[in-house]
Amino acid sequence: MTEEKLSDLISPEAVINFESGAIKASTLDSIINLLPFEMGFCDANDIFRWYSNNPDRVHGRRKEAIGRPVLELHPKMAHHVEKLLNDFRSGARDEWEFWFPKRSGEETGQIYQKFMAVRDENGTYLGCMDVTVNIDLFKGKEGKNTPETIEEFMAVKPK
Repeated sequence: MTEEKLSDLISPEAVINFESGAIKASTLDSIINLLPFEMGFCDANDIFRWYSNNPDRVHGRRKEAIGRPVLELHPKMAHHVEKLLNDFRSGARDEWEFWFPKRSGEETGQIYQKFMAVRDENGTYLGCMDVTVNIDLFKGKEGKNTPETIEEFMAVKPK
């Protein structure tokens, strides 16, 4: 793909067809931005191409990062990022997982991050996707919380 932005090529009203169904590009964007985790993608040439624009991001992102080499975006960690991407490109690994304490201000808590090699049906490396989750979202969620245990739902009778 050229340096032209994908958003300039695909209308928000365009329908994207997947094996599992079809959806408008604008609807897919809205769904992605609701997810309780953030995602990013760099292509097979290590160029940062996309990120989800979730409102409560763990890692800040700037639109200016799109189209830039991912190693430039992480200068202090470039050697680690390069190893991860080389492992994916060579096929030595298909994923890496990390977890670490939050680094922002006085907040406490844990972050989980997973990097995954994206490959086509022939195994050709297409790039790297990362998913970042604030693990604190899951604190206090032991036991069971289903419609059968929530008063509002228990009050609704079947028709």
